[in-house]
Formats: sequence, C-alpha cells, structure tokens
Amino acid sequence: MDRLIVDGYNIIFAWPVLAALKDVKLEDARDMLIAMLSDYAAMTRQQVTVVFDSHRRPDARASEQMVAGVRVIFSGRKVSADHVIERLIYESKSGDEVTIATSDALQRDFALGREVKTVSAMTLKAQVEAVLGQRERQMGDRRAQSDIARRLEDRLDANTRERLDRLRRGEPE
Repeated sequence: MDRLIVDGYNIIFAWPVLAALKDVKLEDARDMLIAMLSDYAAMTRQQVTVVFDSHRRPDARASEQMVAGVRVIFSGRKVSADHVIERLIYESKSGDEVTIATSDALQRDFALGREVKTVSAMTLKAQVEAVLGQRERQMGDRRAQSDIARRLEDRLDANTRERLDRLRRGEPE
C-alpha cells in the first residue's frame, strides 16, 4: 500500500499560502492542509497521515482521528511529531511503499537510513498542485461536455435540425 506521512507544521511553514494563513489563524492553515491532502489522497489512492506537534503545550493530549479520509495525529505532551513519524516508520509493513514529506534534514536522514523515500515540502507542494490541477482540468472537461449535452440543437433530430438550418440561411423549405 502506498502511504504518505506528512510533517504537518513543517509543510505549513514551507508553503507560502499556508504560512500566510497560519499568521492569521493556525487552525485554518491546518484545515486547509488537511483538505488539500484529502483531495490529493483521493486522486492518488494513497493512504495519507499528517502529524502535528503539540508537545510544547502543557495541556496537550495525544489524539488521532480521520478527517475526510486523512489520518490526523497530534503528538501530545512530551512527544514531538518527529517521534511520532519515526514510530510510524518503524510500524510500517515491509510491503508498504512509504514516503515521508518533510524538509527537516534529521527526519529525512532517519527515513533514508530506514530505506524510506522522502520528499521535501516544496516537492510535495508541486506534486499536490499537479494532481489537483489535473482534477480541475478533468472537472472542466466534464462541465463542458455536460453543457454541450444540454444544448437544444443536440437534442433535435437530424430532420428538424436541417429544416432550422435552411431557415437560418434564408432558403425555402
């Protein structure tokens, strides 16, 4: 199974649109990242997990939930997202194709030492944009096809269309 494990805050701080959003409201940046990853996962059929740090908050509790098909993990008090990601790497099955998305050099070195692929935050951004762009083009194509199918002339029989065409050209019936 293809699995993508994302270092959530690393990505938020690296992607300009999310970095700007986090300056206004961090929760909105997290939600937007999860939404984008959800769409990406649906298109690529990857199992996506995003891990967020919460170890610096004294009241933080570890939590895990599924949000729109994305597994979302908050590390909890005394445990960093890096440690959670390392645990996920250790727990992965030998047949799984695991990729870690982070620009954290230590995380990338650890993953590579375990023979796990890594992509930088900006590489993931390019991949997500490419996949979501493809989806938008497909949806645009479907919309155009749907519009064509709704045109009146497409629903007329050939005889009626020919008669209307002659009328348009000013030819006698």
